[in-house]
Amino acid sequence: MKRRSILKMAPGLALMGAPAVWSQASGEIVIGLHGPMTGPASWVGLGGRDGALLAIEEINAAGGVNGRKVRLISYDDGGKPSEAEAVTKKMIDGDNVFAILGGGVSATAIAAAETAHKLKTPYVNAPGASPKILDVKSRWVFSGATVDVRDISENEAAFVGEFLKAKRVAGINSVDEFSQSLSDTVFRLLKERYNIEPVARQKYNPGDTDFSSQLLEIRKSNPDLIVLNGLYVEAGRVVRQARELGIRVPFKGDTSTMNQGFLTIAGPAAEGVYNAYINPYFNGDPSKDMTEFEARYKKMYPRYPADRPNYVDTFNYGTMYVLAEGLKRMGPNLDRRKLVEALDTLKNFKATDFLPNAVNVIQPVTYGQVRAGNRRMTQFKVVGGKFRPITEFAGVNSKAALPTYADLVW
Repeated sequence: MKRRSILKMAPGLALMGAPAVWSQASGEIVIGLHGPMTGPASWVGLGGRDGALLAIEEINAAGGVNGRKVRLISYDDGGKPSEAEAVTKKMIDGDNVFAILGGGVSATAIAAAETAHKLKTPYVNAPGASPKILDVKSRWVFSGATVDVRDISENEAAFVGEFLKAKRVAGINSVDEFSQSLSDTVFRLLKERYNIEPVARQKYNPGDTDFSSQLLEIRKSNPDLIVLNGLYVEAGRVVRQARELGIRVPFKGDTSTMNQGFLTIAGPAAEGVYNAYINPYFNGDPSKDMTEFEARYKKMYPRYPADRPNYVDTFNYGTMYVLAEGLKRMGPNLDRRKLVEALDTLKNFKATDFLPNAVNVIQPVTYGQVRAGNRRMTQFKVVGGKFRPITEFAGVNSKAALPTYADLVW
């Protein structure tokens, strides 16, 4: 397993190599984080880490939580479930973290959630969306900014079947856990609700660069829409290569394509692509909260890449405030079980409820009957090289069946 150093530390944060024992005498609360810091999905882990650190810097500058400073320890899980399980055990048993903030892809979030449940440690997942995360059915496991695949699928199927009124739909997706489960669920709902059978379905592996064989098969099926599920780097290449092969029909991307990097990679081919998004604003939006967030991010990370901050940075920034609010409501005595009970009391929580000078860049979070803190989405379209919200589609108030409070066990 690879341990990552934190290049810029917030006030009150110690170096990653220092001991990380939480106790009444330590005067700090140590939070663990895992995510892919290397490999094809490294932008997920790095964004998750850096977004969380920005929130922690603000929290500590304001005095911490109940008088305690927050310290973050992060590990590279390489995007591998076995590695996520290993680093989760290490954070809990070795570093003795008090709680864990998930910053990984769906496959690793599942492994981390299962491990945290076994070791009775609060786990707040920020970006992972696979149904298998909440299907651990654990009192210890929460989802923050993200939306569960079942809720995403409700929105995607309605958008394709009712708003776009597509008839001949093809699909191409990555085989990673999130993309595969989303594609399968969307096509199941399209068949059940709109009698839409896929005219073609193709797959690719994360990190692939050539999609011509899959796209040529799709072209033979003569679709009027292509549903594309995959992380933005590969998705941008898929769209660009499709246009080079003469495929002109629209693409429907998911939340993973809502990234400036997608527009850069796809170039002019991105024009007209439909996307879905979870946060109230996209990076680059002129809203006050988003411009303020980006200004703070740039100040803390002056040499950030062109595709950052992305939605994962905002997910973990906002979800770190969710965790901080739970810590505050728990009270001054560090008790993991009481933290879980405190998080369950959150209703329409916003970052500014914890700290007035925070920024609200994720949807308000509510726990109660289900541990999915957010079930809201918005649809977008690339127009003039920019993501523009589709205001004509109001979205779906998802009623997808998620595990309820009564299903959960300690």
